[in-house]
Amino acid sequence: MDKIFRRYIIPLGILLLGSFLINFLTNLIPGVITSTVYNFLIVAMLFAFGFSLNNRRSNLKSFFWRHIIIILLLVFMYLYDANILHIKIFDTFRSYIVADDIIIKVFYVYLGWLFVEK
Repeated sequence: MDKIFRRYIIPLGILLLGSFLINFLTNLIPGVITSTVYNFLIVAMLFAFGFSLNNRRSNLKSFFWRHIIIILLLVFMYLYDANILHIKIFDTFRSYIVADDIIIKVFYVYLGWLFVEK
């Protein structure tokens, strides 16, 4: 039962609870900061979803530098998506690579999964 719970129920719960929190908090927060908070909540939910997809129990201490790089990449991507950070070279790179914003959202899920992967 524990394996089924970790494999199916927790990821589904993260998606449902995350969607509820995003809708609830965007209606509660004033319109000035709504987009920044909305982007942050989406990134946090997708990262947590990717984190929960990996069922292995790993020792998080053994991959310290990799975790630092993943978190820095996650923060950089969030700041860029929230229009807080603007780098012209990254704009050019992203225009050639990314056809739709869904690819960026899947990348957040991938980073969450990679964070736990051995």
